[in-house]
Amino acid sequence: MIKLLWIIVLSLLWFDNVNAGLKQPGPGEDNSTSCIIDTLDAYKEVQEYLIKNPKNYAVVYMSCNSGRWSWNWKGGKKLESVHKKSFKACTKNSKKNGTGECFLFSTNDEINWKLNDYSQKVVNKTLNKKTEHNEGKYVSDGSYIIDSSSEHFVKYKEQTKLTYKYPEDDIPGRSLYDLEDITDDYQVHAIYILASDSKDKQFDVNGKIEKIVLKANKHLKNKTKEKQFRLDLTKEGKLDVSFLRVDKTKKQMQTGDAATYLMGMAVKNGFYHPKKLYTIFYQDKYRDEGGQVGDVKILLDKGLVEVNGGVTYMGGYPQDNWSIHLHELFHALGFVQLCAPNATIDKSSRWGKDDHLSIDGDIMSDRWADKNHVDKKRKEYYGHTNINCPMDLRKSAFLEPTEENFQLQPYINSCVTSRWIKKYNHQRSLDCLARLEF
Repeated sequence: MIKLLWIIVLSLLWFDNVNAGLKQPGPGEDNSTSCIIDTLDAYKEVQEYLIKNPKNYAVVYMSCNSGRWSWNWKGGKKLESVHKKSFKACTKNSKKNGTGECFLFSTNDEINWKLNDYSQKVVNKTLNKKTEHNEGKYVSDGSYIIDSSSEHFVKYKEQTKLTYKYPEDDIPGRSLYDLEDITDDYQVHAIYILASDSKDKQFDVNGKIEKIVLKANKHLKNKTKEKQFRLDLTKEGKLDVSFLRVDKTKKQMQTGDAATYLMGMAVKNGFYHPKKLYTIFYQDKYRDEGGQVGDVKILLDKGLVEVNGGVTYMGGYPQDNWSIHLHELFHALGFVQLCAPNATIDKSSRWGKDDHLSIDGDIMSDRWADKNHVDKKRKEYYGHTNINCPMDLRKSAFLEPTEENFQLQPYINSCVTSRWIKKYNHQRSLDCLARLEF
């Protein structure tokens, strides 16, 4: 009988632990100002939602760990259901981002998080300020996070230490690392990636990837009448393509965010040079995708910095590999900015927009047909005159010939890239990229 009682008690304790956080306000001892202030963006979105849906409920859950955070909010007619959905979404994000356990931040207009006196003053001041454009709202919330001090992290200056996972991958003409540069300018570097069980088709050494990249560059120069990407070339004038075989199988790759994982593995192996923009060619298919952007946050002693790269799934739409490669590199540089006149309206996005164009024929269109033009009317993202959109692909440091007043990735104060900045800060971008020199 005593054993049975203990089993019941332990079961109840276990059940309580599993549901810890549901309807439980954030602990008073966790008053990281950066976490709380960022989550006020969600709180403000909830207030806007409630104005439009006065009979509904909305709750925000947040997790915070060492100044890093994740939050999610849900709205609906049933409060209990809204709690469960928001908590579940927050927990999923927090596990992915390593931000700890989720707690209740707010219910409707009431902030439930236990604030100390200082945090309360900051919150009051923030909420009383006039609504301003918040560049931090338009950042990715699904980045791969890598600690630069972790055991298997390889510094880009020490890439020559890399070794092949399988001896048979070590073939003539192949390199695991970025070869010696012929220029110190900003440039695009290609990486050929295989899953652990991929059959090696040797696209890095047989010229397949080089043909794709050169075709894309020719197209870009033809459409812009002036510019192309500056490519990382070998001393012999060939495209420098690095090789990487990852730990996941092709089947395992289908179950997660492949682009984020692949970019994460590239960064972990030293591909994060501050003057390089990476274009990854994964040999096989990934779901029904042609390509995606992979974004990685590297945790450093000086703070974090986000590194983005384009990923092309070569097995998906092989005839379009060249245009997908261009499309994803444009995304990696921060385009299309959401301030573009024809940025796609997307009510399902937390941004309210999508970083594609809602017009036909453009390489950044959200439609498949004839995606060949590069901002043909010069109104959206290349050579445009929209003063509300300071980012201009024409000025990118990675295009040649390079403009005197060139632009880098649109970093904000936290050194993550934003899809909608009001003012380009060149020094800030330089400072963020300088963190990668360690």
